[in-house]
Amino acid sequence: MYESYFGLKEMPFTVMPDPRYAFRSLGHKLAEGRMRFAADYKSGLAVLTGPVGCGKTTIANLLVADWSDDPGKAVAYLPVADDRGRAAFLKRIMDGFGVESTARNYGDNRRLFERYLLDLHKSGRHAILVLDEGQKIHPDNIDTLVDLTNFQTATEKFITVILFAQDNFANKLRTKEAFTSRIAHTGHLDPLSFDDMLGMIAHRLRIGGAKVGEKKVSGSKAGDDPVPDLSPFLTAEALVEVYNITKGVPRDVCIFLSALFLDAYVSDQKPVTPEMVRATLDDMKRLKKWPVPQTKEAK
Repeated sequence: MYESYFGLKEMPFTVMPDPRYAFRSLGHKLAEGRMRFAADYKSGLAVLTGPVGCGKTTIANLLVADWSDDPGKAVAYLPVADDRGRAAFLKRIMDGFGVESTARNYGDNRRLFERYLLDLHKSGRHAILVLDEGQKIHPDNIDTLVDLTNFQTATEKFITVILFAQDNFANKLRTKEAFTSRIAHTGHLDPLSFDDMLGMIAHRLRIGGAKVGEKKVSGSKAGDDPVPDLSPFLTAEALVEVYNITKGVPRDVCIFLSALFLDAYVSDQKPVTPEMVRATLDDMKRLKKWPVPQTKEAK
């Protein structure tokens, strides 16, 4: 609706995990790199955590897309795995790999899945199980994942589990030493810094079709490197307001900016000013708590 008003060809602030719009901050690159390392070196188990809306699912989708094109890997992706029973959980995993079974009990399916993994290993391929929303996994099925990581030879694991979860996943692991002892690699996603938020906004605007220039800012954290010139869209003061409201959580930045750009279009006002940011905030606070409860603040 506001696309042409801002020189866009499509809506840039979608919250769908579209890989074109994925912005990789240094923190995202490090977390993603650790998960890739775990898969490439058949590490058995890796866990990436982070607050809601910081990009875990986006990274999961990027990795699954890349690994699915790798002939040396067999990939199963479970967006949610909240089955209560171990047999149902294992059956869901087998379905993800395309392993057919009429057995209903855990023992029979375990033996069938182990044979599948062994055959996969003999063919020179490695199984990658990607689990999102890991904090929803039933405690009993954390033990199931431990069981899967026991499938191995003396030198190689047959399967690597890459698990993405919110920070509260740690609460489920307090009595799961067998699981935590097997975690080979960990990663964590934090909200974006102010400079990274500017980079994300610029990236999304460019992918959406807008022209975004660059400028040098003396004394900035980026040093002599140019920073995005967002002045045709938002004033510098408005950007500080946006950061203080969203605390750099990517999903919240996108949700807020989508509403803000719509209000600017309807009001026929650009660039966006701090007053417009506060007006949009007043309206959005009716149904959601803003600012979001984080700790970062721009100066």
